[in-house]
Amino acid sequence: MNRYECLQSLMPLITDHLIVTSQSGQRIEWGSLSKHEGNLLLGEMGAALSVGTGLALALPKRKIVVLESDGSVLLALSSLATLANLEVSNLAVFIFDNGAYSGTRISEPSATGGRTDLETVARGAGIERSVTVRELAEFEKYAPSAMEGKALNFIVCKVQESLLHRDIPRPDLDLLENKYRFIRYLQRTEGRLPSFIGRG
Repeated sequence: MNRYECLQSLMPLITDHLIVTSQSGQRIEWGSLSKHEGNLLLGEMGAALSVGTGLALALPKRKIVVLESDGSVLLALSSLATLANLEVSNLAVFIFDNGAYSGTRISEPSATGGRTDLETVARGAGIERSVTVRELAEFEKYAPSAMEGKALNFIVCKVQESLLHRDIPRPDLDLLENKYRFIRYLQRTEGRLPSFIGRG
């Protein structure tokens, strides 16, 4: 299964969702596919799940989607226990697990390339609606209901290691500007957030 194809299949499902990505290949791929103002493209690993959980708690009527990688989740396994115990219902988590750290210059196996199974880890933490998908048809089966935001969903997507993100031109919207655009979008669509004053 190819990660880019999975992301393409998510595109028609996006309405007023808030999308949070981590610092990994899917951030670059999703940023090239989607210009949605509700995208929060984080520039660090291990943070997207926590940020997405915080947004889901703060905005219970919104549908929050986290696009994560195996490497990022492995850096923040405690987030799984926190998420399970908070019983967040408006959050869909997609983990694109290629079993590798595929950064700009590296390609090294992650723990999931060995014996670690993230679905099993998530279930052990208490996330009951955890599933692993290995084919695009399976992904397309589970994604629509997960995106509806009526229950916490944790979908581990076993994908091939892809270096496509290395060839995608970087956007002209930097991460700081993306953050401000995201906040302005929240102010406009929620209609109740306080004014946001940035730096400078």
